[in-house]
Amino acid sequence: MQLFKWHGQLILLNFLMFMSWRPCRGLNVPSYDSTYRANPTRRSAVFSSGRAPTYYDQYEPGGPKPLTQDQRRSKLVALSNPDFYFPPDPEADLAEANEPELVTVSRERSRPAPGSFSYSEKDKNGPSHWYRVDARCGGRYQSPILLNTSSALLVNRKRPLRLDGQTNLPQTILLQNDGHSAKFTYNWRNAGDRPVLRGGPLKTKYLFDQFHFHWGVNSTVGSEHVYDYQRYPMEVHLVFYNGLYESFQAAREQVDGIAVVGLFYDIYDHSVDEQLNTWTRFLRNVVTPNSEHTIEFIDTFPLYEVIGDVEWPYFSYEGSLTTPPCLETVTWIVSTKPLLVTEKEMRQFRRLQSPTGQMVNNYRPVQKLNHRRVFLY
Repeated sequence: MQLFKWHGQLILLNFLMFMSWRPCRGLNVPSYDSTYRANPTRRSAVFSSGRAPTYYDQYEPGGPKPLTQDQRRSKLVALSNPDFYFPPDPEADLAEANEPELVTVSRERSRPAPGSFSYSEKDKNGPSHWYRVDARCGGRYQSPILLNTSSALLVNRKRPLRLDGQTNLPQTILLQNDGHSAKFTYNWRNAGDRPVLRGGPLKTKYLFDQFHFHWGVNSTVGSEHVYDYQRYPMEVHLVFYNGLYESFQAAREQVDGIAVVGLFYDIYDHSVDEQLNTWTRFLRNVVTPNSEHTIEFIDTFPLYEVIGDVEWPYFSYEGSLTTPPCLETVTWIVSTKPLLVTEKEMRQFRRLQSPTGQMVNNYRPVQKLNHRRVFLY
């Protein structure tokens, strides 16, 4: 009798266990094996398998391409199990919406190298912050400046300004696009052929080194110096160094080391397409930044072909280089009589490229005078 009673209890226990398991048959109980992809909205940190879940938006190399955000959301809704529903995580949605995009780097417009200067005020190394590139650009006697006829000191007893050797032909001319300007450097067969600047405010002779240009995006701007509140389309700088020193590099650190002759360019309105300055045709060879072109002897030209006779009134003052390192060792001589250039020739300058794009507006804003004397010869 007791044996029968024990068998009855065993049958009852099995029946109760069967009935307790039966309601769970309709549930989609997850299996944490290697083929299962858990619901990505589930935030449980502990799994029976002892490893983190594999989310839907992760894929193996060589698998399907990642889905878009809308495709991903629609599939997650379809895979969601209402019996194991967890509310969406707003922080996860925000992180997904703010996923960083891949940035395509253009090789044609690379950024300037660290430590280089820029003519754009939007850049961290723009003209207002050149002192970060070189502390000397924050000095008190910087160039360019506003040249005002009414406030300049008129020099009555003056020595004539002379440029000897300006008709001499160089052996070759190196034309460079240095990323900031178009620069012409003359190479001489004999040292005695190098043009020499003397007289005027200069106490010794100065030897010619190179000339370069500054211009604007249009013909209303471009020159570095401003003459009686007018800015010209372009300005050329002829750089000389004191003959007492061996080279330009040695002279530029000396207080009397450098003399720069600046001349404005005005637009020749009578013929837009006329070629007034034949040497501008060489600019097409240095369109890309950091490119150079050697002008052979058969095509070289003397300084006279660029600036003509040195017989014009001019301003003179003590200033600096207009690009970093902005050394305050320059005697400036700025002509009041502009040269002429056509719009066609200006377009040739504006085709040149810098590391950041079109090379235009490569002029420094005017600097404070700080009680310096400006002389008018």
